[in-house]
Amino acid sequence: MKTYRTGSGRTIRTAGILGKGGEGTIFQLEGEADLAAKIYTDGKHLDREKKIKGMVSQELHKRSKLVAFPVDTLMSDTGGFVGFLMRRIVGGKPTHELYAPGSRKLEFPQADFRFLALTATNVARAVADLHHNTNCIIGDINHSGILVGTNAIVTLIDADSFQFQCESTTHRCIVGTGEYTPPELQGVPLGEIDREHHHDAFGLAILVFQLLFMGRHPFAGRYSGPGDMPIERAIKEGRFAYSSRNTETKMEPPPFVPTLSDLPPDMTSAFERAFNANPSLYRSRPSPAEWVSVLSRFEAELIACRINPTHYHAKNASVCPWCRLESGMGVALFPASGAATAGASLRSNFDLTAAIAAIDRVLGPGPAPDALQVVPAPAGLSRSAAAGETHRGLMGRRIFGGLLAIGSIAVMTHGVPIAFLGLIFAAFLLFGGSDALNKLKAAKTQAERNWAQVAREWESEIGESRFDRKKSELRSLITEHKGLPGLEKLRLDDLERRRKEIQLQRFLEGHLIARAKIPGIGDGRKATLASYGIENASDITKGAFYSVPGFGPAMTSKLLSWRQSVERKFVFNASLGTDPTSIRQVRDEISRRRMEIEQALTRGPIELEQIRTHAITARGRPTQQLLEAWRALKQAELDLT
Repeated sequence: MKTYRTGSGRTIRTAGILGKGGEGTIFQLEGEADLAAKIYTDGKHLDREKKIKGMVSQELHKRSKLVAFPVDTLMSDTGGFVGFLMRRIVGGKPTHELYAPGSRKLEFPQADFRFLALTATNVARAVADLHHNTNCIIGDINHSGILVGTNAIVTLIDADSFQFQCESTTHRCIVGTGEYTPPELQGVPLGEIDREHHHDAFGLAILVFQLLFMGRHPFAGRYSGPGDMPIERAIKEGRFAYSSRNTETKMEPPPFVPTLSDLPPDMTSAFERAFNANPSLYRSRPSPAEWVSVLSRFEAELIACRINPTHYHAKNASVCPWCRLESGMGVALFPASGAATAGASLRSNFDLTAAIAAIDRVLGPGPAPDALQVVPAPAGLSRSAAAGETHRGLMGRRIFGGLLAIGSIAVMTHGVPIAFLGLIFAAFLLFGGSDALNKLKAAKTQAERNWAQVAREWESEIGESRFDRKKSELRSLITEHKGLPGLEKLRLDDLERRRKEIQLQRFLEGHLIARAKIPGIGDGRKATLASYGIENASDITKGAFYSVPGFGPAMTSKLLSWRQSVERKFVFNASLGTDPTSIRQVRDEISRRRMEIEQALTRGPIELEQIRTHAITARGRPTQQLLEAWRALKQAELDLT
């Protein structure tokens, strides 16, 4: 360990290493539990000296408690600048460890969606605080530059890379992460650009989106145009994959993801503004302060899912998005312990015997009456003008045909054989078809069909079939409820048989792609994989990449090789019992299903009574559709007579 002098004249001594990066190493200090030292190791420390000294002289660390600003400079024993002191962050994890479901299970096992929403608010609050209280711009906002504590408090780190205005000098942020860089800066030499607040606003919106959308990147999706669409190109071209303007963006989001319709309108609008492709609107991106306002309202209005109490979602969502996603993915997104506890509480108050008795007490409405018995005779019917014209034409034609027949017969009796033609024409006039009459017959046939269809629907509505279907559904649920203990035992026994397989799965789940060094798989490709739910070695299978854009045979082979290298390190521990996480998941799923059934059975008698009451009441009130169909039939019959 080494000894350094601070700019204020103190002597400090480094202890263990807290972390390493491309620029330097972070050390803990002897006797200084609240501070850490960053010592540059990339040979560029002198380029940063003036910037760090300026940050220290302006005491930025006192202006914002949400940023790990330099507190003092550090010099070597020869007096040369080597790094700086900063506040030590204990227990904080990078945001991507929280928003990605796989790593969240490992690093934030108790976090539910309320925690994610609170973290998003706190990230926005930290950036707003930085912009308001210092003359800094982050510049390189990214998923690793913000640490999250177990209380959702966030700290901005890597402050030495921030853009910083010191007197007349602008110390630029010369680095950037492509997946968080706004479109106007994509491909631009960042060391030549003065960053502005609306540039930070873009990266902030990306992070907020990822926190609320289970780690999905807003510009990762399926492109319907030619060629691949990597994230950085999609950003540059404004192809927001979740936008309602998908005909313009030609992008569709990955499968099994939340949608903008799951969010309140003001938040949907904020995302659309943040990611709009129109250059004239770049400066109108939601500011950090606006995000704080939008997210605070969002937090306050979250409601618990009616089915799964570990799920929280926006009150305007038509259904719980997390139930929808978990059903499609077959993976639990949030901790199971809450649902199991709530299920046990509900089960203790539920009496299945009483529920069955209550359902059986509700009697059906009885057979439906014939629709003909309830429809009154239509009033005020008269033959239509068109039908009257048709019948008058037919009468005239028949009179003329009769006279022609009599005349033809008379002429034939006087030995004029050609009069037989007149008799044929008379027969046509008397007995031949008529287009107008055929139309009336067709109208009657159609009216009969329509009446029969409407009558069937009405009789079904007010008859016993709907009631019987509901009761049959409830009896099936009763049978399923009785079988849940046996199903739970079968599934737990299956876990015991599959101990080795499950140990391997947990081992693979602990190897996150985001932390791995895989040839050819950089941050952009990792973000794409995460957006398609591929986060760890367990997710990597031959078929997993069919729908992931940009991952052909070569990339797939690299990922499969990495998984195989991880799998070779696995050693089965026969002394370990059944995996507790898997046991918890089984019990949680059974508990959730029990809750669903018990809620349905509790509502059952009420719903049966509603169906019965509706059927009986509706029998005395023919629907307008039924009355109109009956009137149309009577009109068609009258027109034909």
